[in-house]
Amino acid sequence: MPAPSPEVRAEAAAWLARLHAEDRDDADEAAFRAWLNADASHAAAFEAVDRMWSDVGGLSQLRAGRSDLRLGLAHRPAREPALASRRLLLAGLGLLGVAGGSAMFWRSASAHVYETDVGEQKHVALDDGSQLFLDAKTRIAVAFSDTARTVNLQYGRANFRVVPDQKRPFIVEAAQRQIVATRCNFDVRCEDGQVQVVLIHGEADVKPASAAPSSQGETLRSGERLVASNDSEKRDKPDLTRVLAWQTGYESFDGEALSDAVEEMNRYSTQRVEVDPSVAALKVSGVYRVGDNAAFARSLAKLLPIVVRENGESLVLTADTDP
Repeated sequence: MPAPSPEVRAEAAAWLARLHAEDRDDADEAAFRAWLNADASHAAAFEAVDRMWSDVGGLSQLRAGRSDLRLGLAHRPAREPALASRRLLLAGLGLLGVAGGSAMFWRSASAHVYETDVGEQKHVALDDGSQLFLDAKTRIAVAFSDTARTVNLQYGRANFRVVPDQKRPFIVEAAQRQIVATRCNFDVRCEDGQVQVVLIHGEADVKPASAAPSSQGETLRSGERLVASNDSEKRDKPDLTRVLAWQTGYESFDGEALSDAVEEMNRYSTQRVEVDPSVAALKVSGVYRVGDNAAFARSLAKLLPIVVRENGESLVLTADTDP
């Protein structure tokens, strides 16, 4: 197997520090296991960082507890690494002084991960007083430093109510875009490489993630929406009542394809609805309470030329062939 890349080794170093932090929690451990299983090089990198930590005088108990970290974290080794030890580890890995290396380490090592599953929504109060509301099937990582408050929206949708901080802008990263805010309320959705930003109150700048920190982005103001991907960008002023319905336990559709509407409703229920290709393009309009897919399917059967059939635990929408 080729040696792990410097980027993977940096991620491994961040995980090592995170797993021995005082505030480590179950979400950190679950995220680590997912990272470890994502690629064979991750385990190799973690082993290498483990050895380096021991060689430079880091955690004395780490080697004894290494298998626990990799195979389930059943036993938590003592949480002794201080700031000096972490800097020593970074120096041993050659990350200090490398552009972006140390920043990536400290940002990853201090990040808090919040995640929701199907049908789950969650309110999160951040240390600065800002409020987050996570929609179903959403994952974010929050990292605060002396110069910035950064949230990485990996997938899903969240609402942000940002309190002002003159020294630290509030930055949301999603789908290769940065949303830079001061005091405002906005929604961000990240899905399939596309980001949608809806400004509910206040204003924020949206710019490519690769842009210089000092560069000016495209300013969004109250009531505006920006939908952007790698090859397109669209700006409009939608009906906020419909766009924000998810925050009140509803989904609102206005001529969406049946397949798209069903995909949206499946975010909120473990009872899945499936769509036969013959009716996938039918249009759906209306407001529906989320979480009860059986009621949603019955409502559609009254409005569209479809029938609902059971297939195990799923509901299948197919064409109504009765005369």
